[in-house]
Amino acid sequence: MSKENDTAVAEAENTNLASTSVGSIQIDVEDIDIPRINIVQKMSQIDAPVGAIVLNKAHVVAETGEPVEAVVVATQKGWREDIPFDEDGMPRMAWTREQSDSIAADSEWGMVEFAEITLLLKEPKGNKDPEAFGFPIGGSNYAIGRINVSKNAYRSTFKRLATFAAFNKNTPLNSKVWTFTSEVLSKGKYSWHNPSLTASAGKVDPAVTEFLADFGI
Repeated sequence: MSKENDTAVAEAENTNLASTSVGSIQIDVEDIDIPRINIVQKMSQIDAPVGAIVLNKAHVVAETGEPVEAVVVATQKGWREDIPFDEDGMPRMAWTREQSDSIAADSEWGMVEFAEITLLLKEPKGNKDPEAFGFPIGGSNYAIGRINVSKNAYRSTFKRLATFAAFNKNTPLNSKVWTFTSEVLSKGKYSWHNPSLTASAGKVDPAVTEFLADFGI
């Protein structure tokens, strides 16, 4: 259970980011290095408080229960073999249901849904870390990061985004402010920290909308 939200997993085929030009530099999607977001577990090898939201395994964004304002930059759903943590080998991954069904047909473990979610995180009050929050947009500083979610983490993040999108077809996900937190979940004798995304009443700063538009979002 404790390793469920460690995120050293696969890169997505398509981040939904577009190529862009900045001055004399033409930037392709492959040139953009987006750091990982981790939720620190008891067994995580990250020097940070258990339950903290950490960027690039080095910067504490928030501790358990502390809300962070987030804007959804990009999402991508995939499937991977549900190999137990104590088994050797890397899971095979698919980015379409057809590919997933093909792998599942001869897999010993079956397949599990996962998602890659890229977020723009607003610097929380009291957290002054220019290395982490290196994007001044409007009157605030932001960090950008990507989290890989599956199982409980998938349900409390990607499924909530998908449900909102399904019932609010005229409201883009990136036009809303989402509340990103780390919460404690328990099952029997096990407990772990789980990422959560919930819609808030806040509206995205127009400067953020303009920033994202530069990348075709």
